[in-house]
Amino acid sequence: MARPALMLTLVLALLGMLATTTLAQDRPPADATPGAPGVSVVVLSGLDPSNADGQGLEMREFTWEPGSYVTPHTHPAAFIICTQSGSIGFSIQSGAAIVTRSTGVGTPTAAEPMAVGDEVILEPRDCVAVDETEGGTIHTAWNASDTPAITIETYLFDRDLPGRTFVNDMGTPVA
Repeated sequence: MARPALMLTLVLALLGMLATTTLAQDRPPADATPGAPGVSVVVLSGLDPSNADGQGLEMREFTWEPGSYVTPHTHPAAFIICTQSGSIGFSIQSGAAIVTRSTGVGTPTAAEPMAVGDEVILEPRDCVAVDETEGGTIHTAWNASDTPAITIETYLFDRDLPGRTFVNDMGTPVA
């Protein structure tokens, strides 16, 4: 008699964990106001490289609270986002991105190109890279875990342009 009760308890616990994981991995709501609710950033370091006239190079630490997200947007920059803790969801609606996965130690896996419409979950030490010289990559990101997540992000950008532009479904900038 104890064995069926134990099995039922284990099955219910597993279903509960799956439900929590599914809820934590929600993308930004389709009707969300443009922005990045629950996401904060600190600039860790930066410089104006002498061999990249007019460009700034910055490393930033982002903290993503549970349920936080960034609605569709573009950057006039090349950037790399690496997850340090938690899990970050990332998808592209146009343009191109490349994902590298951590092997735990040493060299990451070979780069995986992302196709438009792809979604990935970045675990600790997984990274995504975008070269905006390839065109405007419209993308979204969200905390895919039920705890705060931390990313380290590096941007090479034109100091005369806005750092981020939110866009609608058609890719048109919105306020």
